[in-house]
Amino acid sequence: MSQENVAIVRRIYNEVSAGQWKAQPELFDPEYEVDLTDAGPDLGVIRGIEATETALRGYTESFETFRIELLEVIHADDDYVVTAVRDGGRLRGSDSDVWNHFFHVWTFRGGRIRRRSSYRDQKQALEAAGLSEQDAHADS
Repeated sequence: MSQENVAIVRRIYNEVSAGQWKAQPELFDPEYEVDLTDAGPDLGVIRGIEATETALRGYTESFETFRIELLEVIHADDDYVVTAVRDGGRLRGSDSDVWNHFFHVWTFRGGRIRRRSSYRDQKQALEAAGLSEQDAHADS
């Protein structure tokens, strides 16, 4: 199951970066939520696919071209996929590129995505997945 979960996460990152992301409800638990309390405190916890897309649209549209790049799969098992990512691109109306680094914790339940949490610190992300830094193993 963990390799299937990793494949789903990779596909989502690739589709978002290519501007081809269309939420596929069958991938998500009906109670799906995104926790941005650490990475985007002003957004907090968002519940539902549509609400998440609406809330994040302002962020992604601040870029002329937005990309999210999977840098590493840090841990994967049946319940969690922990990734290191960078997102950003060229800001609208600017000659500058801006990149942010985050750690995402994808929680799976019953083969569906139940939650995605974003952290600025790897240790916090691992702890959210019930791991220590010694437990993590790169799977990229």
